Amino acid sequence: MSVQADATAQPWPPASLTRLDEARRADHIYLAQSDRCAYLAQYCAGGGNRGGMCNQLLRNFKCAPSVARRDARRAHYKRQATATLAAWLRAAVPREKAERCTWVPVPPSKQPGDPDFDDRLSRILRLAFSGYDIDVRDLLYQACSTPGDHASRLRLPEQALLETLRFDPAALGSGPIRGIVALFDDVLTSGKHYKCCQKRIREALPHAPVVGVFLMRRAPARAARSLGRAW
Repeated sequence: MSVQADATAQPWPPASLTRLDEARRADHIYLAQSDRCAYLAQYCAGGGNRGGMCNQLLRNFKCAPSVARRDARRAHYKRQATATLAAWLRAAVPREKAERCTWVPVPPSKQPGDPDFDDRLSRILRLAFSGYDIDVRDLLYQACSTPGDHASRLRLPEQALLETLRFDPAALGSGPIRGIVALFDDVLTSGKHYKCCQKRIREALPHAPVVGVFLMRRAPARAARSLGRAW
């Protein structure tokens, strides 16, 4: 399949993941050259809903559960965005490659029982790969609830995030880890959450290859949306 250089001419939904190359990696300050990351699409930093379809999808997908419970319209858009993004992910990741991985969702910022606890990442993986022999494991969790970076002007410092992240050895009880650990998140911004999760995974599973898979990456306002091929 050919990949067009002009993203505006690329048909939607995206047909493959885009591997983060050196130029794009520089937009995410925590990432190192050795990090293997890929994403489905880009959203425009600071663009709001006027930034295009990706910005609107992301806003709806990340709608807080407490808001969705109060507003039937927002709940509908959240479900719609979840279904759309799951379909994109299924189309972009071949079955054999999805089944080769142990998928580890980046843990939500809120703990179970919090009104805004949102397991949207686990749910979208199971929806995207329904019918596959998929291995989704909550190997990581946060020891306490923290403000979500996307919902606060004051972002959680890296060390504070690392200190609240825990590895759950009980999640290993369902069987051996597969050939690749795919850390999965909805958005790649600075790369802070990915690197902290990667560190905790490697402490517990030092020989497991770890990659990052993201629904979207934050692109600087100057960058055009880009789609391409990975893996």
